[in-house]
Amino acid sequence: MNETVEEKAEVRYLSLVRKEGGEPIIGIPYRAMSVDPDLVASFVLAVIIFENRQLKTFVKEGYVVVIEEGEHVVGLLIVDKVEDDEPYRNNLIKIVEKFESNYQQQLIAWKGDIRPFREYALDILQVYPYRTFDLKMIPRLVSKSDATPDHQAPIPWSVGETDEKLQVILGYINGKRTIEEIMQQSDLDDSEVMAIMSMLDKYKWITLTRRLEDNSVLAKIMDPPMFLLGVYGDQLTKLVEQIDGKRTLSRICELLPFNMEAVKTVANRLIDAGVLGYVDTPPVIGEKKEV
Repeated sequence: MNETVEEKAEVRYLSLVRKEGGEPIIGIPYRAMSVDPDLVASFVLAVIIFENRQLKTFVKEGYVVVIEEGEHVVGLLIVDKVEDDEPYRNNLIKIVEKFESNYQQQLIAWKGDIRPFREYALDILQVYPYRTFDLKMIPRLVSKSDATPDHQAPIPWSVGETDEKLQVILGYINGKRTIEEIMQQSDLDDSEVMAIMSMLDKYKWITLTRRLEDNSVLAKIMDPPMFLLGVYGDQLTKLVEQIDGKRTLSRICELLPFNMEAVKTVANRLIDAGVLGYVDTPPVIGEKKEV
């Protein structure tokens, strides 16, 4: 999906609304907007449902609202302004059609309870995840605590089958497996794993890091905290002094010299503590070594 036209603009909001009564069934805010998406959606729905007018696209303050009607629901997808909304429309049609197919009986015998529909967010997030990830990234669980109440915020979509699948993925997260390895080892579709990862990231259940390689390049962000200096002593200081945003870990091992596994162990601790960070562009292989 990263190479398609639709990914060049940001998805801002997606919602499914019942046609007969105008009740919102699912609403997924993705990113901040300069206008209230609920007000935009209310206006569009008033035109469609109560004025009985055909409306396929609506433009408001730089945003495009793509609209698709099903038999029971109306789908609304708000994106940044684009020249061609056809890729978004095609996806929205599929989302609406699958939703009505999955929940036909509940929609016909409407009881006003929208909770059973929340699990369908997983299907939507397979099409438009909150974000996409480098498959080489390693997710790590963040512990919930009173000191950081924003960590592990409740995931509203974690109900029914979606919750079961989410629990499966949580079981694979051990701080060592990459997203790609979790995809390979689980029985879920790759798109489901990516959607669940985007949920866990959105609601701060995980942090993401990379697996340190011999050619990884790190840069210093801040001075090491005293407790780490107390654990590792002068070796830590010497290591941090060699990390300049240009040298690979293998080059640093040559200069010190330290054992590679020991360097990776300490470097991982420093990354977790926010002392070090990755440099995205490593030196070109074969470049002249420092003297």
